[in-house]
Amino acid sequence: MSPEQGGDLVTYCDLDFPPASDQRPYAYINMVATIDGKILSGSRSEHVLDLGSKVDHILMKRIERSADAIIVGAQTLRVNPSTWKPHPRIRIVVSASGDLPYDSEFLKGGQSYLVAPTEAKLPPLNGIEVIRSGTQRVEFAPVFDCFRNKLGIQRLLVLGGSELNAQLLAANLIDELFVTIAPKVRLGRDVPTYADGEPLSRGNLQQYSLVENHAIGNEIFIRYRRD
Repeated sequence: MSPEQGGDLVTYCDLDFPPASDQRPYAYINMVATIDGKILSGSRSEHVLDLGSKVDHILMKRIERSADAIIVGAQTLRVNPSTWKPHPRIRIVVSASGDLPYDSEFLKGGQSYLVAPTEAKLPPLNGIEVIRSGTQRVEFAPVFDCFRNKLGIQRLLVLGGSELNAQLLAANLIDELFVTIAPKVRLGRDVPTYADGEPLSRGNLQQYSLVENHAIGNEIFIRYRRD
């Protein structure tokens, strides 16, 4: 197997992170995006497994194995295959409706949690613990405190989508960003990017430092840490 296919690939083999604080887990986002910053290859209802290469899939699994828990938005869970079974045993999904694919392996075989605002009317849930916070929208700071101090999560991997990423970034709850630049251009005014949400003002732009970067084949793998 060639390096472009994952052979002799040492990138992200032994990821090291600073310790988590007492208030929340050390949190990092991992996404693949096109050169023009888009995170979808098709529609919002389709998976993005074709956006990154086999190497990207290998490195995604390595980043996944570095985490104690994984958190996704409801739509990310809906569009992924029902066979998706990530490595971390603690799996968290954020949803205001509870409209989820409950047959997904993501919600089986581990500890499953649903984060929702207090006004969300959820269907009866079996084997999934609900964490409530906020009234109409989730307030993530107390949720992250719960993750750290009640669930014992030290490293938390965020896998989107763009709105969840934006909410966590805006709340200053993200420590690192991993991004794979796929050698593709998608275009589209309404196509989601790495993080959407409300814009930050010029004076509040978040600053990051480059931790590492790797060019493998035609893809670039980048890791940033919040200053």
